[in-house]
Amino acid sequence: MAGPAAAVSEAWGKVTGFLHSQINDKENRANNYKIAKALGLFAGSILLMRNCGDIMAV
Repeated sequence: MAGPAAAVSEAWGKVTGFLHSQINDKENRANNYKIAKALGLFAGSILLMRNCGDIMAV
């Protein structure tokens, strides 16, 4: 296999390898959990302020 199909296959292999390394490694999993929790808190606070910000105004 040569050409664009080989490049796509190689790129897909790198992406899946990266995802598996992030999910299966315990140290990476702990760090990714912390990042996901922080992003969730950030997104939740934005949604809260957009929906209820006028109530919270002093």
